[in-house]
Amino acid sequence: MLVCPVCKEPLSCENHQFVCKNHHTFDQAKEGYVNLSLKQKKMTGDNPAMVRARTAFLEKGYYDFLRDALKMIIHEYSAFTLLDAGCGQGYYTKEFASCVNTVYGVDLSKAAIQYAAKHDKKSTYIVSSIYDCPFRNESFDLVTTIFTPDAKNEFYRLLKPGGYLIQVGPGPFHCFELKSILYENAYLNPEPLHVRPGFTCIDIQNIKRVFLVKDLRSLLEMTPYRYRTKASDLDKIDSYSSLNVTFDFMIHVWRKS
Repeated sequence: MLVCPVCKEPLSCENHQFVCKNHHTFDQAKEGYVNLSLKQKKMTGDNPAMVRARTAFLEKGYYDFLRDALKMIIHEYSAFTLLDAGCGQGYYTKEFASCVNTVYGVDLSKAAIQYAAKHDKKSTYIVSSIYDCPFRNESFDLVTTIFTPDAKNEFYRLLKPGGYLIQVGPGPFHCFELKSILYENAYLNPEPLHVRPGFTCIDIQNIKRVFLVKDLRSLLEMTPYRYRTKASDLDKIDSYSSLNVTFDFMIHVWRKS
């Protein structure tokens, strides 16, 4: 299933090394993951501080209802092979491995993949870009993409004919209360498109919950608002000890034609 990122020949694992027939070699880390990104010198993806903030927030259970909803959807489609594209620290991936035989998680953040591989020994984790995943064509029954960029062509290439893509993004009211503090004119998120070349949309779900959030800084650190907002506006959040926040998600299920 895995291919060499240099020459695209199949990889085999021998003595904790992944090797292709052209003798390109990639060492398996002690945590169990393998780095198949060719951009070794440039720091990319979430850094360790961002991973810690995201982990601290997710461990409070605010997004458990989304994770549980995704597991129910995955159960419906009886997948044997699943790729979690842009898996981060494996919060969702680990749960998917409880209902799918073979699960891979791919992310460009080495820090996130290190954490994921250390805490989930059933899934296989790989450092790689989701735009150039090191897998053969049509390797997966199901691909999940949760709050990650939409690598349309790559997801199509990776899925088997009739395979499923589960795509999760923000609903209209996601974190609206947080945005109301940061911005003078808070905005609703736009509705996503319901058309995708090469796919048929077979299910759309909108799920949301409101939670009293006390660790607002951790929430802010894992949102794109952290990088789109002036520092003076970011500091507004520190005047709040807690806030009722809406978590609103749109789930699209697509079937490859």
